[in-house]
Parts: sequence; C-alpha cells; structure tokens
Amino acid sequence: MSSNSYKIVQDPIHGNIRFSGIFLDLLESPELQRLHNIKQLGFADKVFPGANHTRLEHSLGAYKMAFTAAEILSLPKEERLLVECAALLHDIGHGPFSHTLESIIRSWFGVDHVDITERILLREEEVFEEGEKRFIDFPSAVDILDRHGVDRRDVISLIRGDPKGRRRYLAQLLNSPIDVDQLDYLLRDGYYTGVAYGTIDVNRFFQTLTIHNNSLAVERKGVNVVESILMARGLMYSSVYFHKTVRIAELMFSKAIELMEDAEPFEFYRYTDAEMFSLLKNKGDFQREMVTRLKYRRLFKQAYMVNMVDHERDEEVKKLEVPSYRNEKEQDFEEKLGIPKGHVIVDVPQRELFLSEPRIDQVDIPVIDEKVVRNIREFTPMTDAIKSRSIPDWSIMVVTDEKYRKQVSRVAERILFG
Repeated sequence: MSSNSYKIVQDPIHGNIRFSGIFLDLLESPELQRLHNIKQLGFADKVFPGANHTRLEHSLGAYKMAFTAAEILSLPKEERLLVECAALLHDIGHGPFSHTLESIIRSWFGVDHVDITERILLREEEVFEEGEKRFIDFPSAVDILDRHGVDRRDVISLIRGDPKGRRRYLAQLLNSPIDVDQLDYLLRDGYYTGVAYGTIDVNRFFQTLTIHNNSLAVERKGVNVVESILMARGLMYSSVYFHKTVRIAELMFSKAIELMEDAEPFEFYRYTDAEMFSLLKNKGDFQREMVTRLKYRRLFKQAYMVNMVDHERDEEVKKLEVPSYRNEKEQDFEEKLGIPKGHVIVDVPQRELFLSEPRIDQVDIPVIDEKVVRNIREFTPMTDAIKSRSIPDWSIMVVTDEKYRKQVSRVAERILFG
C-alpha cells in the first residue's frame, strides 16, 4: 500500500476522520471489522429505536478523540502512536450485545472484554470461528502492530489503564474520569438515543486539558465542562444504560444463555449479534422463546422492586448478589407458583454496574489554578453529589412473564426475605 494512501470516514459525531499508515491498515483488520456487527448498546434499541450504532463506530470515535488529545497536548510521535492504537483497538474483545454477554463471561470465567482484548493482542485468542480464517487474507491487528514496530504490551498497558514509567497521562487518556473512551461514548450514545444528557462541549474540554506532574489535569476554566462530563455520565447510566426496560431485555438474553445445557460462554465472544441470536434459537425451546420475544419486543414485566434508597434490605441484597443464591430464589418462585423454568428472574444490578464501569464513581480530577494543583471538589460541590447519586433506581427487581406478574408480586416479599 502506498505511503500516501489514506481514507476518510464520515462520522456523524466528529465529522471526517482521516486514516493513513498503520491506522488505515488497522481499520481493515478482521478484529476491527467484526465490530461492524456488534451493537454498541446491546438491547437499548428496544427503548431508543435509533440506538443501532456499532462498536466499530465508537472505536473510530475514540481514535479521533485520542488523536485530538494527543495533538492538543503536543505528545511525542511515539506516544501519539501508542495512545491512538490503544484507542482504536480498546474494544476488540467485546462479544455480541456488548456488556450483556460480558456480565455472563465475567460471572462464569472471571474475565471481561479487556482481558479478551489482551489475549487477542498476545495471540492467545483470535476472533475467527472455526473455518473462517481461510477466507480472510488481510493481516490481523497483531501482525500490523508488529510490522509497524508497535509494542503490543505497551498498547495493552494503556488499554488497561496501567501507567508505565513516568507516562501516567497516557494511561489516563484511556482510563480516567475524563478519558477519550467515555467522551466518545457519551456523545455518540446521546446522539443515537436522542437523549440530550450526552451533550458535552468537547472543544472547550480539549482547550483546558493539560499535563501536570505526568498526570492529566484541567485548567481552572475547564471546571464547568468537567462538571458536564460527570453529570452526563451519571444521567446516561440512569436514563439509558440501566433503563429498566433495557435491563429486562438484557436479563432475558442472559437467562437464555445461562440455561443452555452445553453453554460455553467464553467462546461466544467471537460471534456477532446475529450469529448469537441464530445459535440461541436452535438450542432449545426456552432459548427459542427468549429470542422470539426479544425479536418482537414481548418482554417480561417488573413484578416486584426494592428501591435503591431502601437500606433496610442491604443485607439481603448482598446475599442475592451471589448467583447461586439468586438462582435458588428464582427456583423457589417457579416451584411454589408452578411457573416454567427461566420465567422468573431476580436482578441485583449494583455490583454488575461497578464491574462493567469501574469509573462510574471516579470524580477526583486535578485542577490547575494559578500554578497551584487543587482537587476539583474545591471548586464545585457537584462532584460529590454526582458520586452519591444512586444508579440504577432499584437494588432488587423481579421480572416475569406478564401472565405470572400478579402471582409473583404477591409472594415476592415472602420468598426473597421470609
């Protein structure tokens, strides 16, 4: 490929994004192209019909944001290359329906999409299913990084947010309360869902971004835009990512996988959304029912809920966070009420929230005020208010088929806490 070759990708969020050199090669890699077929927000389109954008779109956007940040911060060429590669490749370990499948893989195997991304970049895993590789003659992301002399372990370190040496700010560009990953997904998800909470003045933010003592910081004039980023994050989680109906669809999908007799969830990350649906549809009557319900949006309904602010139930919530104990309670509902297996689901989302997004309560950001470093909390009470805000609205939710809803509601207190 000519050294002058480049490609312009038109993006609704960032406008034209230019790819050349190693990034043009990576753009064509199978690892990135697979993300064309994985929706960024899983089942959010059941509530927000426009939310059909993909993991690939987000990856390109994160790359563009990393490119802009690196330019604003005047990073050396080697550092720019690393952080831009890491931003572009940070989601290649995501499986079908993104975080929905990830919660199952994490529960069963103790790994998440970052772990899988690392394995892919270390050649311990690959994205191809059996028999696919012979049809693809384009080099893998690993081959491309090696050919261009990019240290894959350095890329992994940035994706993980592990600082190496004195370059803490590079890791923070991908893992911090104000990283480029979050900036893109908040803008992009807000745009496609039509929810206004994701609106952020990114240009203003980059104008105030700086490096101090090898860490990312913002200048005093950037406090307002950081407030908007943190507020957007909290509101998007409560209004979109953990919307009750979206969550119910995710629970139904998860239960279909959980009740597969020969389930090997770790292998599922190679699939696309459509392939995962096709697989489930042929794995049994319950799986076919769940897929069909999701296809036609015939979702389970909430039968019982404990509000997050109800701290009298905290001890019971802790117990229900253990999958085996939760499954026992679901079985109690089914046996006592004569409900078919899998048709009562108990949801305890708080622990999963912090595992899927550990940055959700991170608000400590250095602010440079007349050459003095201060914590952003000294300038605004909003950060602590955002941190203390409950996401989602419930600590426990029981969902079931509409026809069993009243029965489940009547006995929920007794079965869960009796």
